[in-house]
Amino acid sequence: MAETQPRRAHVGRNSWKTVRTLLRKIRTKSVSNEKAQSNLIEGIRKSSTPTTTTDESTNVSVAEFAVPGMQKALVVARKGEYEIRHDFPMPTVGEDEIMIRGHYVGLNPIDWKSVDYNFCLPEFPWVTGREMSGVVAQVGSSVTSFKLGDYVWTSTYYKDVRAGCFQEYVVVPSHTVLPIPSGVPIEAAACLGVAALTASMTLWKWLGVPFPQGSPNSEGGQWLLIWGGSTVTGQFATQIARLSGIKVITVNSAETKSLSERLGASYVVVRDGKSDEEVVDEIRTITNDNTTRAIDLVGPKTAKLALDAVSREKPVDFAPLAMMPGSQIVPENVEVHTVEMKQFVLDKSNVRYTEELGKLLDKGLIALPELHLIDGGLHSIQGGLEMLKKGNLKGKKLVVRMS
Repeated sequence: MAETQPRRAHVGRNSWKTVRTLLRKIRTKSVSNEKAQSNLIEGIRKSSTPTTTTDESTNVSVAEFAVPGMQKALVVARKGEYEIRHDFPMPTVGEDEIMIRGHYVGLNPIDWKSVDYNFCLPEFPWVTGREMSGVVAQVGSSVTSFKLGDYVWTSTYYKDVRAGCFQEYVVVPSHTVLPIPSGVPIEAAACLGVAALTASMTLWKWLGVPFPQGSPNSEGGQWLLIWGGSTVTGQFATQIARLSGIKVITVNSAETKSLSERLGASYVVVRDGKSDEEVVDEIRTITNDNTTRAIDLVGPKTAKLALDAVSREKPVDFAPLAMMPGSQIVPENVEVHTVEMKQFVLDKSNVRYTEELGKLLDKGLIALPELHLIDGGLHSIQGGLEMLKKGNLKGKKLVVRMS
């Protein structure tokens, strides 16, 4: 990985005047408010519970908030090659957009696959990274729901280089920015933008699972099959489906069997030492041909096995989230859903799924995955992606601390 040398940023007289104006405004407030704002904007404490401040003193306009003239970013400079750039341009903020200073970023398979196989990279250099948590640094002129210093998380779309999370500051549409739920540490919020959101939208939007209503009742006859129950997305999907009243059967290794059981799976099929046919037969025996929904989180081979395991008589909704070849023969009773997470960004109405997810998290009804925190900021992301590529994380989520 190459690293370009920084160029000295020019700070004009107007920039210093802006800073002095901001400082005078802060000094007019009470000492307690002054300390609260400092804590919000300048730093976080891992042990603290993230909250959204309502202090009007933090309502500083975009024009008044001083941000650097350039930033550091991990870019894909050429096909398959990363570089650290110290002089990457600061993103501009539109009227209905929000700038977030990243504190933590989540790592996902799409991050390394897109670089290794050269897709989802509109041009070079480009910034990747799909999920993060941090603090609001600027808001557009029409944004009223957030202000400077709010703790937030977001899920981003690869086609906007400003939204790539492997840079110090990102800019995203305001409807894709969510407050960090009470009780969720800011580092854990960095795993909500991909795994939690994908699980939620796959179940509620594409597979027709109802929103949770009161106490979960999983005594009905319908089953959801999750092939890859220990994946982070699988962990969230297991819990959400259970809360929505659906019985869950997962396929796991022996090492992660207890994990899926703790999260609410009604039955866990251990794949170790069994042939594919034996795994499929066990699923069909337990569910008695009542698997009417299925998610595959492993790959093309297991997508086919999932199709063999679902009901042969009842209508089935299937989401192959880890790819399925177009040549795959699909039974007539099965509807295959193409899950497009970009719809979260492109269609504002999908915010209802994040709102419902937020309610469950606020109530403490969803257990968060165990985190593997990596220090080192942008310089450590490539190493983290190599860890992710090797697999065998046993249900842990890789999250990079940005500073």
